[in-house]
Amino acid sequence: MTFVWEPAGHVPGDRVRRTVSKLEFQARSADGAVLFEGPVAPTGPGTIEEPAGTPARVVFDAPPGVLRLRMSIQDAASTVLDQDVRQLSLRDLKGDVAIGTPEVLRARNAREFRALDAETAVPVASREFSRTERLLIRFRAYGPAGEPPVVSAKLLDRVGHVIHPIDVVGAPAAGEHAIDLPLAGFAPGDYTIEFKAAGGGHEAVERMPFRVTY
Repeated sequence: MTFVWEPAGHVPGDRVRRTVSKLEFQARSADGAVLFEGPVAPTGPGTIEEPAGTPARVVFDAPPGVLRLRMSIQDAASTVLDQDVRQLSLRDLKGDVAIGTPEVLRARNAREFRALDAETAVPVASREFSRTERLLIRFRAYGPAGEPPVVSAKLLDRVGHVIHPIDVVGAPAAGEHAIDLPLAGFAPGDYTIEFKAAGGGHEAVERMPFRVTY
């Protein structure tokens, strides 16, 4: 399980200016076991983790089933601004073919995009991007033992019609795949990327909706 977060943008007309700087995050399994507890800094375009700083990404093992998340949202002075409690249902990836949830890294310029290859580059939580940005989308595909699945992807419009296929690169033997997606040629609007993995007579499909703005 990978957890990242981003503060919501400022709402026009809102006179209350509260700057969110971090949150205290706790994850528990259905039986109450603590899987992770600690502070998490926000992520964003081109975020690179600093070894000595508060992590902007936390990774922990979680069993399939219900995952309970508790978040205490704080400002720079550690004043609690809000609290949030959520439940997630984690699927079991032990089937014949499966696709993991895609991770999206975003860059606003060529320098930031080159840095996304680093292991310390942090994915974003947002699914709304500017046409000036370039995305690196990473995902894993799992198949029967000794038989890497055949992976493909395509871009869909807001009603689900295929716009065109998308090139997928990576290391199939390790199950690691990536998509380089510049957004400069996109018209503002809603889109979906459909990922498909097939192998051993089975297939899995995962969809990731996103929005492009000016």
